[in-house]
Amino acid sequence: MKKIKFILITILSAGLMVSCNIDDEPQQLEADLATTPYVVGFNNSESAPAFLTDGAVNMFSENIVLLGGNDFSSNPSITVNFEVDQTSTAVAGTDFDFVNGSQSITIEENREYATLDINFYSENINIDDPKILILNITSADNNAVVGAQFQTLTITINGICFSDIGGMYSVTTTYGFHDFLPNFSTHTMDVEIEALGDGLYNVVDFSGGLYTVGPYVAAYGTGPTSFDVEFTENCGDISWSGQTDQWGAVIPLSGGINSVDPNTGVVTISWYCEAYTENGVSVYTPL
Repeated sequence: MKKIKFILITILSAGLMVSCNIDDEPQQLEADLATTPYVVGFNNSESAPAFLTDGAVNMFSENIVLLGGNDFSSNPSITVNFEVDQTSTAVAGTDFDFVNGSQSITIEENREYATLDINFYSENINIDDPKILILNITSADNNAVVGAQFQTLTITINGICFSDIGGMYSVTTTYGFHDFLPNFSTHTMDVEIEALGDGLYNVVDFSGGLYTVGPYVAAYGTGPTSFDVEFTENCGDISWSGQTDQWGAVIPLSGGINSVDPNTGVVTISWYCEAYTENGVSVYTPL
């Protein structure tokens, strides 16, 4: 006989409330439950899955479970029907689809649950305004009833920005300050934004050439490893911390732009060296 948790007895619906004293023996609990119909419901009332907005189709699963009831150890096959609540903001065929194409699911004979699979289309996820899918169990066959507190599942469809800015760029840097201005006031060169995974990137010469081909090479002995910076891109925003040149910290330039243009893919990075105040704005145009 499957173990019946006492807490389930207090939340069954449709007149199925069973009272018992804490001193009752387990056998008495099973005897009381044996007089009730089968009770079904969602395993959870809320869920908030998150998917990369990379255009992929993502499958989400939730269980509809047999909570208890008549001869719980040997239940018949039970078909459970559900509907999409009219208050849902997610649209079938656009934001989601049921994998089996049906709004019913069967708990097979002598099984405790059935898995409801839903496909979510990540290309339509709005990261700033998640859509909501609300499902209500409406009925079940074979003498089964729906537990009122297990009848509804609310799914909030969250998105995680997909980052893919790695590649070759032509970068033009306009310098706000360095030791040799007004010479070398701007510079254009080809560079690689190297993808390190999970939205993390690396640029070997974050100065846009000042430290690798500009006047700092001869004057201060800078080179390819003098201004090697890692940064992250998330939903179009560029950020970094704990990065340095060979003299001190490199931080985002106050009031500067650090972002990716969603239409053109152009990356703008505004940087500032705390030790000697070198700074510039580097504009990366995809090649």
